[in-house]
Amino acid sequence: MSGGWPCAGARGGVACTDPPGGWRRAEPQHDGGMTVAMDTGAERWKLSLIQTKMSPPRPPRGRVHRRALLKSVGTGIDRSLTLVIAPAGFGKTTFLAEWCELLRSRRHVVGWLSLDGEDDDVQQFGAYVLASLCREENGVGRRAEELLRNDPLTPVRTVMSVLLNEIAGCGRQVFLVLDDFDRLKSKQVRATVTRLMRYAPPNFHLLVGVRSETGLELASFQTQDQLLRIDASGLRFSADDAQLFFQQSGGTALDRASVDLLHGATEGWVAGLQLAALALRETGDAAATVRDLAGNRFGVGNYFEEAVLAHLSPAILQFMLRTSILDRLSPSLCDAVMGGDARSWEKLDWLEQHNVFIRALDDERRWFRFHALMSDALRRRADRQLLAQLPELHRRASQWFASEQLWPEAVRHALSGGAMQQAASFVENCAMTLLDRSDVHTLLGWIARLPPELVNQRLRLRLVKAWALALSLNTGEATRAVETLMVDLAAGHTDAGPLPATDLQTSLPAEVNAVSAIIAALADDSPRALALGRAAAESASSAPPWVRRFAETAQLFGLAHGCQFDEVRRMQSLLPGSSGDTLIFADVYRTCMFGLSALNEGLLPEATQIYASALARAEETVGRESVAAALPAGPLAALLYERNDLAAVRRLLVGRTVIAMEACPLGSLLFHCQAAANLHARGGDNGSAMMILEEARQLATARQWLRVRAGCDTDLVRLNLRLNRLAKARDIAAELDALMPAQLPSPMGSFLQTWASYRTVKARLAIAEGRLEEAVALLEGVCERLDAAGMRYLEAGASLLLAVALEKSGAGDAALSTLDRALRYAQPNQMVNSFVDEGEPVQVLVQAWQRSDWSMAPGIGHGFATQLLDAFAGAAAPQSGSTSALAGAASNLLSAREIEVIQHISRGLSNKEVARALKVAPETIKWHLKNIFEKLGVGTRTEAVHIGLGLANGPV
Repeated sequence: MSGGWPCAGARGGVACTDPPGGWRRAEPQHDGGMTVAMDTGAERWKLSLIQTKMSPPRPPRGRVHRRALLKSVGTGIDRSLTLVIAPAGFGKTTFLAEWCELLRSRRHVVGWLSLDGEDDDVQQFGAYVLASLCREENGVGRRAEELLRNDPLTPVRTVMSVLLNEIAGCGRQVFLVLDDFDRLKSKQVRATVTRLMRYAPPNFHLLVGVRSETGLELASFQTQDQLLRIDASGLRFSADDAQLFFQQSGGTALDRASVDLLHGATEGWVAGLQLAALALRETGDAAATVRDLAGNRFGVGNYFEEAVLAHLSPAILQFMLRTSILDRLSPSLCDAVMGGDARSWEKLDWLEQHNVFIRALDDERRWFRFHALMSDALRRRADRQLLAQLPELHRRASQWFASEQLWPEAVRHALSGGAMQQAASFVENCAMTLLDRSDVHTLLGWIARLPPELVNQRLRLRLVKAWALALSLNTGEATRAVETLMVDLAAGHTDAGPLPATDLQTSLPAEVNAVSAIIAALADDSPRALALGRAAAESASSAPPWVRRFAETAQLFGLAHGCQFDEVRRMQSLLPGSSGDTLIFADVYRTCMFGLSALNEGLLPEATQIYASALARAEETVGRESVAAALPAGPLAALLYERNDLAAVRRLLVGRTVIAMEACPLGSLLFHCQAAANLHARGGDNGSAMMILEEARQLATARQWLRVRAGCDTDLVRLNLRLNRLAKARDIAAELDALMPAQLPSPMGSFLQTWASYRTVKARLAIAEGRLEEAVALLEGVCERLDAAGMRYLEAGASLLLAVALEKSGAGDAALSTLDRALRYAQPNQMVNSFVDEGEPVQVLVQAWQRSDWSMAPGIGHGFATQLLDAFAGAAAPQSGSTSALAGAASNLLSAREIEVIQHISRGLSNKEVARALKVAPETIKWHLKNIFEKLGVGTRTEAVHIGLGLANGPV
C-alpha cells in the first residue's frame, strides 16, 4: 500500500476549461477529501469522503437573514444540544448554515455534516464526523481521525472518546451540525450520538436538523435545561420577512397588502413563499396565486408540478427529470447521465439564477442539489414518464462515479441500474485496499449492499468477506464462508463460470490457507493454525504483504502453543522487521506471537520486553486507544501485575476494557481481563473483579472461546472461595465441567492451557471440600504435563497450589520441596503475585521455607523470600464490595428495575443469578440488559455498570 490519507481538507485536482457559449466552469477530477490509495497491479484505487457533505450549502439567492431568530437563540454556548425540527421547506438548513456563519465569525470551531441514507453505517458516520471537525486549519479531532484512519478495527465509541478528550482540551467552543439526521435509522449510529451528547465537555455543542423526531434519548437534557428546541413555528417567516423575501426574489413587485395575503396563505412556510414567487412570474396576480395555493386539493407535490414544472422549457424539464436520480449534481456528472455534452452547466446555472429549488453546495458552484420537495416531485414524475430509461440513467451515473473513484455512490447507482456484476466488481476492486488497512467494518457494509446470490458467484469477493468476518472476530460465520468457498475452489468454477487458471494456480489457494489459518488461531485451534499457516507461507509469494504477515502470525501462534520455541526463535531471526504504518495491526499481531512464545516458555523478562516494544510502536504509530495497542497491552499488564507493579498495570489497562472486549483476540482478552480482575481484587473491590470476569465468561461462551472461559473460571473460583462462597464455586466448576470435551485433542496445542485451568478449578474445589488426595493427584498431573511441554511459568503457578494441597494433606517436606522449585523459577523471572494471590496458605509456606534448610541451598537469595513476604503484607484484605453508595448517582434514563439489574451485575452475578435474585426468567434479564445498553449507548456490562451507577474513574 502506498500513499495514505492526506489532510481531511485536501481537494482533488481541478481542470478548468471554457465550454461553448462563454460559460466558465471549474470541474474537479474527484470530490477530494480523505483518501486511501493502494497500487494493486496497474490500477490505483481511492476511497473518498465527499467534501461537499462537510460544508453548509451555499446561501440561496435572495436569502433573508434570520437575525431576529439568531438573536433569540443566542450562540448556543449555554446549551449542549439544539434541535431544529420542522417539515421540509421551513428553512432548517438555511438557518443552520447562517448560524454556522455567525459561529465561525466568532472564531469557534464548527463542523458541518449533511447526512443521507448512505451514512447509516457507524464506521462511515464516525469518519465523516471526525473529518468535518478537523478539515479546517483551526479544527479539532486530528488525533481521533488518525486513530480511525490508521486502525479501523478500533471501536468507533473509543474513537469518539478520543475526540471528546481533544475537544475538552482545545480551549475553544466546538459545534457539530448534523443536518437531516433523521435519515439515519441505525441503532449503532444513534448510540454513538447518544454517547457524544452524554459525555460532551462543556465546550462541545450539537446542532441537529431533522424533519421528525430523532429517536434519541433527550429526557435528561430537557430536565437539565441543556436542550434548545426550534420547531416550525420558530422557523416561519414573519410578514416582514416575507416582504423582504419578495423584494429580493427579483420577481413581480408587490405591495404590502399582497405580501400579507401571500404570507397568510402560506402561513410563513418558506417553500410556500418560494412557490408563490415562481407562480407570480407567470400570473403577476397575488390573489390568483393565493387561490391556487389554498384551493389545491392534491398536496404540495401536485402543486409543484402545476406551479413550477409546467412552466419550464422542455429541455430544462427533461434535464431535471433525468438528473433527479442523483443526490448531488455536477456539470460533468449530469452530462454523463444525459449522454454526451448536454451543456449541463448552463442548465444548472439557469436553475440557480431563477431560484427553482436548487442550491449550490460549495462556493465554487461545482456541486448542486435539488430541494427535498423538488427532488420528491421530480422522482415521482420520472417514475411515471421515464420508468424504462431509469436503469440506464443509473448505470451512466455509476460509471461516472467509478471514473472519479467515488465508490459508495458507484455501487449504489450500479445496483439501482441493475448492473449487479458491475457493482460487485467495484466492491471487489476496493476490497483489498480496505483489508490492507484492516477496515473490515466498511468492507462488510459494502458487501451487505450486494444481493447474496451475486456475492456467491464471485470467489474472490467471498474470500475477502471471509477475511473481514475473521478479523472482526466472527469466526463461526467466517469458517462457514471458507468451507463453502473451498468446495467451489476445488471444483475450479463458480456459478458465473470457470475461474481463470492464474487465480487457481497462484494467489487464491495461498489466501484461502492464510485466512483459514487466522480463523483457526482466533478459534484457538493452534495445531490447525500451524499447519495452514505453513501451507500459506510456502505459497504466498504472490499474495499481498498483509496476507503473508497473517500467515506468519498463525504459524507462530501454532508454534508458540506447540512449545516449539526453538523454531519460533529461528523464524524471528529470519523474518523481516516492521513494514511501515500500513501494516501496523498485522505487524503488532505478529510481534505479539514472539512475546507469547517467550511467555509460554517462561522467559518473563524477555516476554515483557517484546510486548513493551510492540505496545510502544503501536502507540507511537496509531495511538494509545487503538486495537493495535490493546493487543500487547493485555499480556504486558499481566506480566507487570506478576511483578507487582500495580501502578503500571492500572496505567496500561485504564480505558481499554471496551476495546479488549470488542476487538481483541482471545489470548489478549484473557490476559486483559485477568489482570484487570486481579487489580480490582487487590484493592478489595471483588465486585468489579467478578463483574469483569463474568462479562468475559459470557463473551467467551458466545464466541466459543473455551480457554477464556476456563481461565476466567479459575480466577472466579479462587475469589469465591476466599469469600467463603463455596456453593457459587461449585456452580462455576459444574458449568465448566459440562463444556469440556470428552476426549483430549492430540496434539493438545493451546488446549493444554485450557485443560490446566480446568484441572486447577477442580483442584481448588477439592481442597476447599477436604478431598486433598484428589487435589494432589490433579495438580501433580498438571505440573507433569506443563513441565514436559517446557511451560515453566504455568508450571510454577500450578506448583504453588500443589504445595498448598501437599501441606494440608500432611506432606510438609514435599510441600516445601515443591515450593522451592517454584521459588527458584520465580526469582529470576520476577514472579511475585502468583504467590500473593494464593493468600495466607502460601504466605505461611514461604515463612516455613525461610526457616528451613531449603533456604540455605545455593541458587536462590534469601532476600527474594523477604520480598515476597513484604508483598503479602502490602496486599489489601479482601472485602465483599458494595454498590449501595453508588445507587444515588444512577442515570435518570434508567428505570428502577434497570438500576436494580445493574446493581446485581456490579457484584459479578451472571444473568441466571440476577434472574434468581429478582425472581424472573433469564430471558427477562437479557431484555433488560438490551434496553440498558441502548439507553446508555454502551456495548458491555462493564460500561453499563460504570455509566449507570456513576463510577467516577471508569472501567480499567
